[in-house]
Amino acid sequence: MTSRARLILGGLLSLYVLIVLRAFHIQVLGVKGIRERGAKQYGSSIPLIPKRGVILDRTGSELAVSVATKSIFVQPGKLRSPETAAALLAPRVSRPAAELRKLFAADKGFVWVRRQMPSSAADEAVREVREALAAQDPELRGKVSAVDGIGTVEEPKRFYPNRELASSLVGFTNLDCEGMEGIELSLNRYLRGERAMLVCERDARGRLIVPSSSPVEVNSTGHSVTLTVDRNVQHVAETELRAAVAKYGARGGMALVLRPKTGEILAMATAPSFNPNAPADAPAEARKNRSLTDCFEPGSTFKVFTLASALEVGAVRTDDKFFCENGAYRYAGKVIHDTHRYGWLSVPDVLKYSSNIGITKINERMDGGRFYDMIRSFGFGTRTGIELQGEVPGLAPSRSGFESRIRRATVSFGQGISVTPLQLATAMSAVVNGGKVMKPYVVREVRDPEGKTVFRGEPTELRRVLSPKTSSTLREILGRVVQEDGTGTQARIKGFLVGGKTGTAQKVEVGTGKYSPTKRVASFIGFLPLQDPELLILVVIDEPRGQVYGGVVAAPAFNQIAVKTAYYLGIPPAEAIASQPLRTPEGPTPGGVRATTVSTAKAESATVMPDLTGLSMGRVVDIMGRYSAKVSLSGSGIARAQTPPPGAVLVPGTECTVTFAAESPPAASAPGKGKR
Repeated sequence: MTSRARLILGGLLSLYVLIVLRAFHIQVLGVKGIRERGAKQYGSSIPLIPKRGVILDRTGSELAVSVATKSIFVQPGKLRSPETAAALLAPRVSRPAAELRKLFAADKGFVWVRRQMPSSAADEAVREVREALAAQDPELRGKVSAVDGIGTVEEPKRFYPNRELASSLVGFTNLDCEGMEGIELSLNRYLRGERAMLVCERDARGRLIVPSSSPVEVNSTGHSVTLTVDRNVQHVAETELRAAVAKYGARGGMALVLRPKTGEILAMATAPSFNPNAPADAPAEARKNRSLTDCFEPGSTFKVFTLASALEVGAVRTDDKFFCENGAYRYAGKVIHDTHRYGWLSVPDVLKYSSNIGITKINERMDGGRFYDMIRSFGFGTRTGIELQGEVPGLAPSRSGFESRIRRATVSFGQGISVTPLQLATAMSAVVNGGKVMKPYVVREVRDPEGKTVFRGEPTELRRVLSPKTSSTLREILGRVVQEDGTGTQARIKGFLVGGKTGTAQKVEVGTGKYSPTKRVASFIGFLPLQDPELLILVVIDEPRGQVYGGVVAAPAFNQIAVKTAYYLGIPPAEAIASQPLRTPEGPTPGGVRATTVSTAKAESATVMPDLTGLSMGRVVDIMGRYSAKVSLSGSGIARAQTPPPGAVLVPGTECTVTFAAESPPAASAPGKGKR
């Protein structure tokens, strides 16, 4: 053979081999891919709402669940009489018939008519429409099963069984079950699960067709989230906060209950609140978690941090005294005023009587740079790092701002600095827990659908800001604010030693940048027991009317939250029996503060055990908070049994047990007209 013939033959053989290999690849190796491409051409899928994981409180009570519902769909191409179907469906799905007629007239093979209806209502609506269509069509009379084009598919719907309880913390979802606020948004990646798919086909024109026996690719359930909050403590905080807001005609309020030693949040309340089952009915302002998003000037509560800083850096001692100028003090070209006229006050008395002039003179002994460093160490001007989205950092002056004497002075008594309620509570926890800044957290654990823990919240110490001795000194001084004749006497609790600080701050008028002559923020932050704090509670009332002082407006709400929570958690009451001089790090000071010691001796008085049968757990906590008894609660639902029995004599310290049984959940009702 010639060279040319060999070349041509080789080329033909190579081409033949390539054709064989290509055929083998298409018919054997690539058959799966070809089938998939073909299926995409005539098949499709419609995403359904994923089943979100449950949100629980620390006791296991459900705060958010996903309940089974059904969604109604229509395939207009299969309807024999779209106009009749629209007229029949309209009253049953709460949509105008004209809107449905327009929807059915569109060139679509599949449309949703109503989503997330109660299953029984959806099934009944579809059955009635099919029966009516069959009765009106001579060819389909008596053949209801032959009516095609209308169907239902099961989808989960987010439901909040406690309605307004912890709504600003838990948040809510949209129609597609995607988190929009609160825990629902912040932990959406854990909660949302994976979408299910409704498997469909396409006709020659590319329109979707849902077979009568269309399969649903089931989705995986989202992770469950357990919070550190306690539903009953949350109920108490919200109840007392609402009462205070209503009593003083306030614009709103916030309340926080946390453990200062660990940073665990037991309650985070906001007023006004909203029903997360119908979030569109509430204004945007009511849906915010104001403990994270709202800043305010702390006023006199900030004096605690000024004094703590001065004691920590050694600028003052507890036996130092300052002349408070009888209520008016010209300083750096301005005049600083006190509410009352004071002469000489000791360092503890400056805080006890909340003297602006006294705290200004204490602050003057500190270097501006050191004061700035202490403020930042307490966490002001930075986010706390809580798991929730939307937290703002507040507003603290820069280091250069502290070069101004008048700026330092105003910051020392809580003006010219802006904080969030969570920042304030976190910083005060450091003051009373021994000096450690603990990261606040609200997520206790996250579990996957198999029950495996994928995240666990734990106490995290961020830094130490005070020595244990300074912290102990501050606890005793803050105890005088409440226990003696200071500004927080209305926060006293019979049987407990409490410490705390009042705050009353002017609000800045929006637009003018000037302080309002009438608008105030009243607050009280306190803790108990005095020497070994287990609870720290902050109450903030925004724009109260009439009375505006924190000691009058916020302290009584703190009192009720504290006493009911303490008895519910089993914190034992104690009574004051003696006093002794306050000690400074250098030793006893003859002119020092008198510190109260405690005794756990029971009181002599007795009361009668009330009948708690049939009451909710929150109501039981409310009632038993009035008694000096240790209460143990078990189960969930409503009270079924109790010991001691009704009418038995109760003495302070008696152990009481209340057992609850689950209630039958109420039947789900159809969504309101026009809500989708």
